[in-house]
Amino acid sequence: MQNRRRFVLSTVGISVLLNVLDPSSEGVLRKQLNNAANESRLPDELDHKANEIAARALERLKRGDLRTNRQLSAELNGLYGIYEDELAGGKGDMHYLIATDTALGRRAAEVIRVFLQQSGLSVDIYVPGGLSTADPSDFSKGMKELIKWCEENISGYRHSGYRVIFNLTAAFKSLHGYLNIMGMFYADEMVYIFETGSRLLRIPRLPLQVDIGALRNHRAELAMMAQGHVFPFAQVASIPDGLLEIDEKGSAMLSDWGGLVWNRVRRELLEKDLLEFPRLHYTDKFRKDFEGAGAKEQVELQEVLAKVAGILEDNNGDTSALKRDGGLQYEVYTNKRTKDGRPIAHFRVSDRRRVSCTAEDGKLYLRAYGEHSINDNP
Repeated sequence: MQNRRRFVLSTVGISVLLNVLDPSSEGVLRKQLNNAANESRLPDELDHKANEIAARALERLKRGDLRTNRQLSAELNGLYGIYEDELAGGKGDMHYLIATDTALGRRAAEVIRVFLQQSGLSVDIYVPGGLSTADPSDFSKGMKELIKWCEENISGYRHSGYRVIFNLTAAFKSLHGYLNIMGMFYADEMVYIFETGSRLLRIPRLPLQVDIGALRNHRAELAMMAQGHVFPFAQVASIPDGLLEIDEKGSAMLSDWGGLVWNRVRRELLEKDLLEFPRLHYTDKFRKDFEGAGAKEQVELQEVLAKVAGILEDNNGDTSALKRDGGLQYEVYTNKRTKDGRPIAHFRVSDRRRVSCTAEDGKLYLRAYGEHSINDNP
């Protein structure tokens, strides 16, 4: 286990900035920083002071011994615990610092990043857009971004043999609440510092499993919501509680947890069976093309179909909305028509794969799916 590389995700607060302030002479400044903890931008004077404090914090860490650095930075306190007081043990591992989308959150993360890089570690920062604790709506949007990022990045590291560790010794309590649950899905273990000391508290990953059966009848709706489509709540009311977020207009979308759960089960629910999406109709040729595709391609295709269906629903079947989506690259072929004279169009699934189709009465009739060769015989 000691030779296994690690992917370490550390939440970042602003303790490294606050802890270098002199309580007797800089109490007012400390209060100003605390009050500005959720601000995306700072007034010029406070911004200048924050830069000076960040530079002071980095210099203090560079000069500091183990005990000093543990006291200055909650994030480093956890990392020193992981590496048994020797940060050099983290060389070869990958570190990500998760910061709030705030002026002070970014500065604090940059201080920790520079210090760790100068200590020989590979470090990057990820800031989910809008993430702060100032507003529940912004916090929720930021967490959705973080969940998506975890799904897209952490899985690859685990498949490459990394041990995934969530270092949750710093940052806001509300962020920890989410990361505790996310860690049960994405991390091999979560670590904390026990109370105010230096002893590491480790919580191993629990064998959680999502009840696939409870979601199977809602695959199409979940896939469309995962692509950003919003349903009237009455239309999706039978989806299990907790997976949906309902706004004041009675519209339903995936909640933070709904997105996390969907990411865990999407592959299993989108392969093998071609789902029925609104405004999409399939020819026998298209169904055969789907059945002949590999599982990965089937999942990829159905996610694009969910996106297309959602766009058509949102625009009353107007295909010009598909053309405006840069990812789909929807366009009508030149001089290619069906036997009865209808123009044939196509849209993009991936760099290599396309779907050919015809449009009629606000619906798309999907003709074929495959690589670029379908352009010759759509």
